[in-house]
Amino acid sequence: MKELKTALMLAVLVAGLATGAFAQKGNNDNRPPKERPKVVEKPKNNSPPGNSNQGNSNRHGKPE
Repeated sequence: MKELKTALMLAVLVAGLATGAFAQKGNNDNRPPKERPKVVEKPKNNSPPGNSNQGNSNRHGKPE
């Protein structure tokens, strides 16, 4: 009797796995297509940053 239960449980398990594997095979996707997000880019500044040495002279914490 124990072998019969084991065999039946194994058959149910295999049938369930096979059903789950084949259930995802159909590609019936009825969802509406997603809109692509718009990427906003900042305008590029082609000039390099200024190299002025006449700014704050106490920048690095040195006493004057």
